[in-house]
Amino acid sequence: MDVRRKAEAKPFFLAALALPFALASGGVANAADSCEFFKGKTVEMVVPFSAGGGFDTYGRMVAKFMGDQLGAANMIVRNQPGAGGLLATNQTWATKPDGLTIQLIAISGMVAAELGGADGVLFKTNEFSWIGRISGEPDVITTAPDGGIKTGEDVRAIAAERKVRVGSTGLGSPQYIGSQLLAMFMDDGRVITGFSGSQEVYTSLQRGELDLFVSSLSAAEAAEKAETGRVLWIFGTEGLPERPNVPPLSSAVDAKFERLIQVQADITSAGRALAGPPGMDKDRLQCLRDAFDRTMASDELKAEAKMLNRPIEPLAGSQLAALIGGAMSEPPPEYLKVLRSSFNK
Repeated sequence: MDVRRKAEAKPFFLAALALPFALASGGVANAADSCEFFKGKTVEMVVPFSAGGGFDTYGRMVAKFMGDQLGAANMIVRNQPGAGGLLATNQTWATKPDGLTIQLIAISGMVAAELGGADGVLFKTNEFSWIGRISGEPDVITTAPDGGIKTGEDVRAIAAERKVRVGSTGLGSPQYIGSQLLAMFMDDGRVITGFSGSQEVYTSLQRGELDLFVSSLSAAEAAEKAETGRVLWIFGTEGLPERPNVPPLSSAVDAKFERLIQVQADITSAGRALAGPPGMDKDRLQCLRDAFDRTMASDELKAEAKMLNRPIEPLAGSQLAALIGGAMSEPPPEYLKVLRSSFNK
């Protein structure tokens, strides 16, 4: 082989070898530039329920630490209650996807509203820019702390005289479908909506204006401490190790409802999660995801969660997006029927 040709081939080989590294370096630079975007800026976290409830507590707990992890000047919480979360979620859906507005979303409520064809739904749940899940705790059924309801028989005795009153914060709330299912299990009870948050429902429960309320476990335990509620059943087909004296709902209702109870429990596990509007730049979304992951892994947040009695079960944004996509793709027909009936469709 010609020595001159070998010498010419060497620079070409080195250039070809260097090309992937140059491209990779460019990708890193782009990601770094995207994260630099947040420096000195204020990020707004929208909470779709009123201040003081369980949802609000989770939002403020994460915002307190995530702004620093992101490199932003600060992260503020804005409460925007209305229509059980639909009002805020519709607005976030239509917001500019620049990463400066994110929302804490009740996934089960939004999935139910969309699949059930609820009036006013303008979004597609699986197209949000999912950042990560904060918690996936189970729902529970609560009653008045000093009320006479102790068993399913007690509820059926009430149903024999009047409609069982089940409280709910609204159509898009995470517990709305659970409330509708519970009312159906309890001899066609009545779901009462219009409350701005769980604290308001618990106040009404304490006053005897409601019989039952489907609530997150952490919110229910906070209500027990405040003596505004008492946990009656776990919304599922199995109990919880941490509450061994609380039976599952399936033990208190007709066995024919067991499958519906399990489906609802599975969807509830998607939990409370952060998302941005659809169409966010992938590098900027990755910055938010990385900041979220660091926040959830931090000792400071874990200590805060323990102090506030707010359990965390983080799930990465990419995994959460896949989970939601699966839930939206093949919902059981019998569950869809309940959803559409609940939204008068």
